[in-house]
This record gives sequence, structure tokens and C-alpha cells, in this order.
Amino acid sequence: MEIQSASSSGMQMVRRADQQVSQSSQDLARVAAKQPPQPGDRSVTDAMIGLKQGEIYAKTGAKVIQTHEQMVGSLLDIQA
Repeated sequence: MEIQSASSSGMQMVRRADQQVSQSSQDLARVAAKQPPQPGDRSVTDAMIGLKQGEIYAKTGAKVIQTHEQMVGSLLDIQA
């Protein structure tokens, strides 16, 4: 169903944002604690960009979910 996939896409974006922010926060915490870099760690700049990307993904996913709910509500109003 198309309607269900829109909601799923929004939730997937929010989950991706959560993962992005979590990883970026861990990278920044390592730098702040002056721990030795781990394989795959990113620079401070990359981690900050990752935080901003996570914010944008979360907002976009929330907007997709909100739009989906409004569309379903409108369809229900039309049916009633």
C-alpha cells in the first residue's frame, strides 16, 4: 500500500537520523576525552556535519510522517 510506505519511509528517516547523531556524538566525545582515534573515527568537522545531517534527516522524516497523517485524515473526512 502506498499510504503505509510513506509512514514507513518517514520512520526509516528518523531511525537513520538517530544512528547518524549517535555516531557523530561518539566521535566528538572521543575527541573531547582525547582518546586515541579508533578505526573509522571522523574528524571534528565531519562529526559536526554528521550532527547537522542527523537533524535535517529527523526533521524531514517527521515532516513526511506529519504529511502522511494529514493525508489520511483528509481521506477519512472525505469518506465520512
